[in-house]
Amino acid sequence: MPERVGMQAARRWTSVPSVILGFSRFRRVSAEGAAVSGPSVVLGFSRFRRVALLLALVLGLTACQVDIEVGIDFNEDGSGVVTVEVALDGEAVALAPGITSRLLTEDIEDPASGWIYNEPRIDDQGRTNFSASKPFGSPGQLESVLDEIFGSEEVFRDFKFERSTPFAQTNYRVTGVVDLSGGLDLFTHPELTERLGGQPLGRPISELEAELGGSLIDMVAVRLVLDMPVGTEQQEILELGGAPISIEMTGQEESATAVTLRWVAWAAFALLGLAVLIAGAGYLLERRARDLSTDPTMAQESPARSAGPAATPPPARRLRLVVLNPLGVLFEPADEPARLLASFVAERGGEMDDESVYNLHHQAVLGRITPAELWSGLGLDGDPAELTEQYLDQYTVRSGARDFVGEMARRELPVACLTNDIALWSSALRDRLQINTVGTWIVSSEVGVCMPAPGIYEALRRTTAIPYENALLVDVRVEHLDTAQALGMSTALLAEVRPEAPGHAVVTSFSDFFRRRPRS
Repeated sequence: MPERVGMQAARRWTSVPSVILGFSRFRRVSAEGAAVSGPSVVLGFSRFRRVALLLALVLGLTACQVDIEVGIDFNEDGSGVVTVEVALDGEAVALAPGITSRLLTEDIEDPASGWIYNEPRIDDQGRTNFSASKPFGSPGQLESVLDEIFGSEEVFRDFKFERSTPFAQTNYRVTGVVDLSGGLDLFTHPELTERLGGQPLGRPISELEAELGGSLIDMVAVRLVLDMPVGTEQQEILELGGAPISIEMTGQEESATAVTLRWVAWAAFALLGLAVLIAGAGYLLERRARDLSTDPTMAQESPARSAGPAATPPPARRLRLVVLNPLGVLFEPADEPARLLASFVAERGGEMDDESVYNLHHQAVLGRITPAELWSGLGLDGDPAELTEQYLDQYTVRSGARDFVGEMARRELPVACLTNDIALWSSALRDRLQINTVGTWIVSSEVGVCMPAPGIYEALRRTTAIPYENALLVDVRVEHLDTAQALGMSTALLAEVRPEAPGHAVVTSFSDFFRRRPRS
């Protein structure tokens, strides 16, 4: 696109490689129409210090993708934090070199504003992220904070936070309306547009779209993310320029103590009822026995008739989900990943001891450090992406794995993967080895907890909505199976030989799952 964006109206403005609309103190153009120029320009008016202008960071600059996320993190009392994040892809940053140093942040860094500006960072996808956050002390203050984002009371309106506490549980509910029908006008102001010659972005939007080969609105993705006091984050994809939409998100938390007391009360009533039934049945049986003892015809009753029908065995549990630990079950070798990483580091001249490698690997699989930070901490020089590729080259697909997953699909039996791994590595591994038919992947770095802790199994249950009793876990680690079994799951240990594994079925290959059992 052209290096300069011309802005011609009643006054003439000097253009720059990138026009940054940010959280900064707005600078007036003199009444004489003096030009403004320099390495970074912030347009606006000091009395309109709008958080919304950060969202227009690169509109009109490039045809690259701009992702905007408005996050609301609620506490139990309805207070919380609003966070606005703008992510630019690598192409956008390349077309606006030095953009992180051009953003003026005097106003937002002023403690009186209440906003906290975070230094730009690079995420795992290589995007540059700009973000700012502001706390609110009560549900009543939430809308006033949201109004600052676009400088309008119409975009986020009627937002309510409700908390109810029926017996043994706490319910949360958030409702509101989000109206982005204003489209690109949300990023402008009438007085600012007038000073730009009637063009909100300095040039006709149709002219910019013709040069960029697409609609400016389509280049902006907006997402609202609500983090309730309980449960996982809930999100809503919003359409810039679309009709207003109503938001309703809920969460529920049960009190462990109250639930226990409730079950104790129910158990007491059940035991009382059972005692009454047993007493009544005993009386009837005793009376029946006395009657039979006086009936001479009963003395010749056949043993078969007196034996009665055979007891009906309890029904078997229905299998609705097969869960696999991909590291060891789908992919080989089955070695502990941290041990495999320690060997990889040693082969490349690393001097870190195994325990330190294990600790760093554990932080990474919990999502606390990025893969790049992991490689740096391990003391290995080189491109992190290349090191990751070399490390993943050690894995191959276990014999029969693809056939097993395909057979499960043919039988319409869902397959999920549960793994202690780094999300970026897990995704790359399944793509490289072409294991793409598994629908659900629960990766420890994304949920912040590792097996055998119960929390990661609970994340699987919530994601699939399938009870533990209807799921089978296949793993190469007994400690993972022990927790699964304690929660009620069926379990199977995959091993080259049949070791002692009390309480768990043992299989040596995928074909074992399809062998017919001999009839007794």
